[in-house]
Amino acid sequence: AVVSTQSTGVDVRIEAGEFIAHIFEMGREYDEAFDEQVDNFQELLDDLNKLQTDGARFRAKRDRKMQRASFREIFASVCGEGMVREQVKVSLNESVTLTTWSERVQYGAVKEVLGTATSLHLQQNVFVREIFGLGAVPLRVEPVSRGEKLEMKKLNAACHKARQKNMLKQRDKRMVL
Repeated sequence: AVVSTQSTGVDVRIEAGEFIAHIFEMGREYDEAFDEQVDNFQELLDDLNKLQTDGARFRAKRDRKMQRASFREIFASVCGEGMVREQVKVSLNESVTLTTWSERVQYGAVKEVLGTATSLHLQQNVFVREIFGLGAVPLRVEPVSRGEKLEMKKLNAACHKARQKNMLKQRDKRMVL
C-alpha cells in the first residue's frame, strides 16, 4: 500500500491512502498501541504529509486538489487527530453520516454496485437501509393534486407580490433621505 502511494495515478494514490487509513482504524480498534507496533511509522507519516501538501505542476489542477483534500483526512486519521465525517443526503429529511473509514468503504462498495440508483435504493430498499442504519422505509406522503398545487402557487404569487410592493416602498423611503 505504501508503494502504491507513490504511483503516477491519482486514483491509485488516493485508494492506497484510504486503505492505509482503514488499516490503522481497524488496528486501533484491535489494539490501542497499534501505532507503536508499526515499523517505519514516522516515514509513513512523512510520506502522507508530502502527499497532502503536494503541489507538483506536472499534475492536473483537479488531481492535485483531490489528492490534497483526501490526504488531509487520511493524514489526520492516521495521526489520530481527526475523524472522518461525511454526510450523504438520502432525501429531504434523511441523511446518512459516515464516521469511520469502514463505513466509507462500505458506502463506496454499495455506490459502485448500484451506480446512479444508489439514492433511490437508500430511500426505498429495506436491505440497503438496514446496512446504513436508516430504519424502515418511511411512509409515502400522498402527492399533491393539481388543484391543490395551483392554489399553493396562487398563494405564493400573492405573497411574493405583497413582499415586492413592500420592498419597493422601503427603497423609495431610502431614496428620499
